[in-house]
Amino acid sequence: MLSKRLRRRLRQIDDAAGPPTEPEGPEDATDRASAPAEPVRAGAPELSRRRLAEQARRSREAPAPAPAQPPPIEVPSGPLEELVPGEAVAGKEGAYWRVAGPAREMLPHGAEVLERFGRLTGLLGDEAEGLLAHLRGIAPRQFALLDTETAGLASAPIFLVGMIVWEADVPGEALSVQMFARDYAEERAVLAEAGALLAGRSVLITYNGRSFDLPMMRERMIYHALGACPEPATHLDLLQEVRARFRGRWEDCRLQTLEKRLCGRSRLGDIDGAEIPQAWHDFVHTGDAGRIAQIMEHNRLDLITMLEVLPHLRPDTSSEPHIPA
Repeated sequence: MLSKRLRRRLRQIDDAAGPPTEPEGPEDATDRASAPAEPVRAGAPELSRRRLAEQARRSREAPAPAPAQPPPIEVPSGPLEELVPGEAVAGKEGAYWRVAGPAREMLPHGAEVLERFGRLTGLLGDEAEGLLAHLRGIAPRQFALLDTETAGLASAPIFLVGMIVWEADVPGEALSVQMFARDYAEERAVLAEAGALLAGRSVLITYNGRSFDLPMMRERMIYHALGACPEPATHLDLLQEVRARFRGRWEDCRLQTLEKRLCGRSRLGDIDGAEIPQAWHDFVHTGDAGRIAQIMEHNRLDLITMLEVLPHLRPDTSSEPHIPA
C-alpha cells in the first residue's frame, strides 16, 4: 500500500505532465527548432532524453566562431613626394626619382645584417667552397645586390631597380639605392643609372636574377638603345643554391619563405607580388603613391633578405636552423 506522501507526489507529476500530445507535424518541428530553449529544472517532467538530445543537436549545428583576423592594413593616399621621400634626379638619359641612403639606416636591422656580412667575408679563406667561394678575397666595393620590379613579364617596362652597393671597403658602409620611374618615359633613365652602378663591379648577387632580372635588363636596355647591360664577371643567383639545398624540404623556395625558415621573421602588410604591375600602372595614371610606398618597402626587404641569408648558405650550415616561435 502506497503511503499518503507518495500518492500526493504522483498526483503532482501527473498534473504537471498534462494531457497526451499529438505527434508533431512539420510546422510544429520548425517552430520548436526556432524557439529558444527553456531552462531545465531538475526533477521536472521536461527533463527527458528527447529534450537533452534536442539541446545537443542545436549545440552541434551552431556555427563555429570565425577565427580572429588581423585588422586590414590601411594603405595611405597621397603624392610620391610625401609617401616616398627622395629626390628627382636629371641625368644624361632623362629624369627619375631616387631614394638613397645608408643601408644600415634605411633597411630593417640593416646594421646587424651588414655586421654579419663583414664577418662572413672576413672569415672566408682558402677552404671556402661552393657558392661562397666566389666571395673569397673580394673587397666590399666590388659587390652589388640587385632586385627589379617590372610592369609585367616579357617586354614589360622595368619601373624600379633597387640595389645595395659599397663605395668603400668598409662592410658596414653599404648604400641602399632605389631608382624609380614615375612614368613610362623615365624607364630609360632608371636603366642607365642602374647600368652605371653595375659597371666595374666584379660580383652580382640576385634572387632568380639569372632567369628574370638580368634577361629583362638586357632586353630593355637594348630597346632603349643603351647598349649592352654591364654584367659583373661573377653572378651569384641565390635561388639556385636554395633550391639545391631545400627543394622538397620546404613548401616552396620563395624569398619570403627564406625569411621565415632561415631568418625567423615574416612580413606584415607586404604587397602581393602579383599586384605590383597594376599598382604602378595605376600610379602613372592617378599620381596616388599609396601602393608605390608599399612596393618600395617590398623591394628593400628583398634586398636585405638576400644579404641576410648569405651566412646560412655556408657549406657547414646545410641543415635548417631552429626558427623561434
